[in-house]
Amino acid sequence: MHRTRFDLAANERGFMLVGVVMFMLALTILGLSLFALSSYEAQFYTGSASREQSMQDAESGMELVKALLQLSPQRLENAQLAVGQRGISRAVAYQWRSALGTDTTSRGLVNWDSTLVVEVTAGLRGAERTIQARFIPVPAENPYKKVLTAGGGITYNNMNSTTPQCFEVRGGVWQFVDSGTDTAWTQRVSWPEGRPVHTTAAATPLGNTFVGSKLFAAVQPTNWSGNHAPYTLTLNNSGGGAKFFRGPPSPTDAQGDEDERPTEYDQYSFYVDRDLKVKIRGTVVWLVPRGACFRRNVLVELLDPDVPSTLVIVARPNERDPGYTNRGLWFQGGLTVTEDNACVYLVSEGDIGLTRHQNKSESFDADQVSIVAGGIIELGGPRPGDSQHIEYEPFVMDALADKLISDGALPPLTAATTMSFVLARSTWAETTPR
Repeated sequence: MHRTRFDLAANERGFMLVGVVMFMLALTILGLSLFALSSYEAQFYTGSASREQSMQDAESGMELVKALLQLSPQRLENAQLAVGQRGISRAVAYQWRSALGTDTTSRGLVNWDSTLVVEVTAGLRGAERTIQARFIPVPAENPYKKVLTAGGGITYNNMNSTTPQCFEVRGGVWQFVDSGTDTAWTQRVSWPEGRPVHTTAAATPLGNTFVGSKLFAAVQPTNWSGNHAPYTLTLNNSGGGAKFFRGPPSPTDAQGDEDERPTEYDQYSFYVDRDLKVKIRGTVVWLVPRGACFRRNVLVELLDPDVPSTLVIVARPNERDPGYTNRGLWFQGGLTVTEDNACVYLVSEGDIGLTRHQNKSESFDADQVSIVAGGIIELGGPRPGDSQHIEYEPFVMDALADKLISDGALPPLTAATTMSFVLARSTWAETTPR
């Protein structure tokens, strides 16, 4: 019996060796690919980290430039001193010399009444980033972060009482003090928080120009029940940013003490002789071209208690009331602001009065309020046993003031002894290096 012998074909000899070689070649190619990939990832990470670090250096450079611009002498060229620090290769600050958009300069003294543009370029390992932003100069001691700021001083009207408990002030106060008599008013009020008076020359709100520039585009109030009492004014802003309103007409049925139209009716852009309820939503700015006089109490309420809202009233002087021609706002009967989400800013380049000529036997609280006047602030309380309370809440209103300035909802300010910068809204951007 013979066994059958199967011989391997010639082309099948060494198959395992070839397979092993091909497998090893594949593994080699895969290993080389992974090695190259890891090297690429390292390069990518290094590049990404360099770009991120360059951005952070540029942002740091922006803060450095702002600090350098405040060095004496305060010149725009000081921005260039940042070059060479933390990878900064270029730093420039410029302002406009005129209304012409292309008429700018990066040399000379800083104009604290003009918007400032800062550009900074920083780089690391070949990665370069440039950022640009506009800043609004404001006094380092910001008048909008005080309960009272008066460029012309503060006085107290004691027609009802000199008892300190009749008028209570809580918060910082800024007024220029030349002699001890300038602060005599502090002896006639209760002032448990915010002392002492900031005594340098106070920054002035440029309210006249502000009203003139905004009034044309301002809209009519959402609702005004001005033909009959009770008077209710609705200022509704359901969008973002600030919404500007022109003052409504004075009530047609306004009466004086003898049932006749009072003289103030024709002396102020807005005059109301009875309680006024102002309902607000969002950030609303009420512009008053020739002064406003409120004979009775003004109550600020929220349309929606859950929506933080701010009322800004900016008024020019009335120029017609004998003896009070510089008065922009006059609250003769009191001010009430008690809702947690409501803040109020009263601003005039002229004088502001918060006296109690009327409602002499009632108590009113005004929380989260800032009063800023370029002229005189006149205070006055009710009769003994009642009070008018005004308070500034820094925890809520400090950051709000910066935002309102950035949004253009508060008038710009004249320069003070020391200045700082507030970022203008929606101006921070990364740009391509020139």
